[in-house]
Amino acid sequence: MKKVLVVIVTYNGMRWLARCLDSVAGKADVFAVDNDSTDGSADFVQSRCPGAHLVRSAENLGFTAANNLGFERALEKGYDYVYLMNQDAWLQEDTLDTLVCAAERNPAYAVLSPLQMTGDLSAMDPSFAKLYPSSREGEVLEVKRVMAAHWLVRADALRQVGPFADIFPLYGQDDNWCARARFLGWKVGIVPGARAVHDRAQRKEPLEKLVFRNYRMGALLRFAHPGIPLLASALWLPLFTLVKCIRWKSLLPLRTFPAVVKDIPQARALRSRTREARRARVHACKCGK
Repeated sequence: MKKVLVVIVTYNGMRWLARCLDSVAGKADVFAVDNDSTDGSADFVQSRCPGAHLVRSAENLGFTAANNLGFERALEKGYDYVYLMNQDAWLQEDTLDTLVCAAERNPAYAVLSPLQMTGDLSAMDPSFAKLYPSSREGEVLEVKRVMAAHWLVRADALRQVGPFADIFPLYGQDDNWCARARFLGWKVGIVPGARAVHDRAQRKEPLEKLVFRNYRMGALLRFAHPGIPLLASALWLPLFTLVKCIRWKSLLPLRTFPAVVKDIPQARALRSRTREARRARVHACKCGK
């Protein structure tokens, strides 16, 4: 039997935690990181899921750093897979088994996701639906990326790709990880036969949050992408800034431009590390022959 560690990051998540934790009970080991909640989430996790390994952070670590603790734990303890699951998400009875079986039959995949459904299971999560290749059929459908609300990550791939990048503390870390994995020769996929819920609230984002997520992190994702030439990204950035200013009828993207430029060297360093990792992998394969 393959060993799976479910990693759940909590932050003031009492609205969802009962369903989230109950859906995992008896199916896998649980590693939970509470990001200094003020609503009793940490105590609830401890009482509802006493077998979980709970980390009570004294500060809000963000999504990236908290999940990286789970990645580290999984590799240290010899787990075969890590399952990342949002606090506002939960599994169906056969979700994990279906995903693990698909992963075992398809070892080229670094990440597999179930269909991510709305809370009432009546439809796909709107953001997930945009990524789903409905025109194709098969046990696993290859995609370029998929959000990490539900992720089955192969430990062997995690060792090669590495953890989430610190440059993406709250948003974009999953897109960047998928890009790095695919650049190293791994695949990313969706398993249509598996379903799980992502019950996030569909509410309008304030402009400041939208600019941070969509503009600032979006720009850095492009500069960090190992497959996109740096010159092309440099030429693209001013146009991207102008388009966002026009779309949002705001100068906030322009005022955020210096922060993006300041972080570009860090994004380029991440890109370089990924490209170097691929060169090392190719060299190792050639030597192995």
